Amino acid sequence: MGRSSTTRRLLAGSAAAVALCLLATGCSRPVDGIPTANDEPKVDTVAGLPASDGPSGRKPGATDAKLPVVGSTGGEIDTLAVDTVADVREYWKTAYPDTFDGTAFRPIARLVSYDSRNTDRRVCGQRLAGSANAFYCPRSDTIAWDRGVMLPKLRNTFGQIAPVTVLAHEIGHAVQHRAGLVDEDTPTLVSEQQADCFAGAFFRHAAEGSAPHIRVSTGNGLNTVMGVLSYIRDAPGRTGFADPQAHGTAFDRVSAFQYGFSDGPSRCAEITEKSVAERTTQFRFWKDKQESDLPVEPDNIRAVARSLRKVFGDTGFAPPRVILDSRSCAGAESTEPVSYCVETNTVSVRLPGLRELARPPANGERSSGYGDFAAYAQLASRYTLAVQESAGLSLRGDAAGLRTACLVGAWSGLLVEDPLGQRNPVGKLRIAPGDVDEGVAALLGDDSLIAADLTGSQVPAGFPRVEAFRIGFQQGMSPCASEYGA
Repeated sequence: MGRSSTTRRLLAGSAAAVALCLLATGCSRPVDGIPTANDEPKVDTVAGLPASDGPSGRKPGATDAKLPVVGSTGGEIDTLAVDTVADVREYWKTAYPDTFDGTAFRPIARLVSYDSRNTDRRVCGQRLAGSANAFYCPRSDTIAWDRGVMLPKLRNTFGQIAPVTVLAHEIGHAVQHRAGLVDEDTPTLVSEQQADCFAGAFFRHAAEGSAPHIRVSTGNGLNTVMGVLSYIRDAPGRTGFADPQAHGTAFDRVSAFQYGFSDGPSRCAEITEKSVAERTTQFRFWKDKQESDLPVEPDNIRAVARSLRKVFGDTGFAPPRVILDSRSCAGAESTEPVSYCVETNTVSVRLPGLRELARPPANGERSSGYGDFAAYAQLASRYTLAVQESAGLSLRGDAAGLRTACLVGAWSGLLVEDPLGQRNPVGKLRIAPGDVDEGVAALLGDDSLIAADLTGSQVPAGFPRVEAFRIGFQQGMSPCASEYGA
């Protein structure tokens, strides 16, 4: 994130008056084209399913699926891939006619397994040697996967559920081609997010226990799936919306996946170029010298505090005092590196800890950080507790944690200046491409404060944490109270 040197643009009249009326009047600043949140999501569930951890991947003891695969060796990776294709195909046998006017789902014509380290095979006119990939070719109606490099790497990094994620996504491309949802003029970004959404619909099916071979838990299992989507995202700032190679930021891809998981494949069919353009965070830097980093320093912390005060100014809250030091608080535990004290209405910041959060891993090094935005989002989370305290809302429990994530998302959404979506930012701080992805990574972590209550406790499952942040980012503040008002 960075500061804008341009004159601040406001909505007609007062931006704060139009956009930032939390709790009392029920108004908000949604981004056009974004559907309303699910009705009254429960804080202890994942899109209506019980939130729980557990093993994810191939079910033990499941009978191997029997599908013809060109080039298969019958090894572990190929077995997992075939079981995945079989389960996803069985899902679409029912879901496709239910979604697309009773039309029967046509099975994929050809499956190809190859080893990118040693092959002379071609698919779709493409040489597969050196191509560590999994893909769908509409011309020959073929799903192909690299059993030698890509799928083993994903499995070894994330577990068995990672290859399942990739293949469910690729079959999503087959679905959209069968349904006539895409053509040669469809932006890649749109078709990729629609496939992510279709993958989410299948994972709902698997999470309900309905897939014969594949299982996924709603806690750590879905956390991993969303982590895989984050892993294969576009590099921040490298591609824009119209770039033919654009696949989506982590935030965009996880959002699309959540639409499918929560609302089913009909919601995926509604994804269009217009709707993606209005909500995407896949924008390029559009100003010379636009800053992409905001070091954790006292002056910048004060700038973030001013931004938060501006954004929440019309809520009637008592702005907390930000203290650059660790302070004790009577009757409350510290949540370092940032803590909120109700008694004194102060936010205390321990600079070394916040700086560590702002330092992302680089060149293979180990780091507990995620990037500058993720660090400042944790500062924002403690600041928004003062907003909730002024509104008389409880600061403890799962609802408070998700409400906090939603408010941090609402603040973040008002820092986006993007000509593509015609967004109108507040103040001088700006979200840069990739910033929100840092927030997603932190939300999927075990110890983030972005979705934590006063005591630092957060909902165990990452899905509702990301969902709450997304609702605030896309719809503004009012859903934060109406959806998480307990």
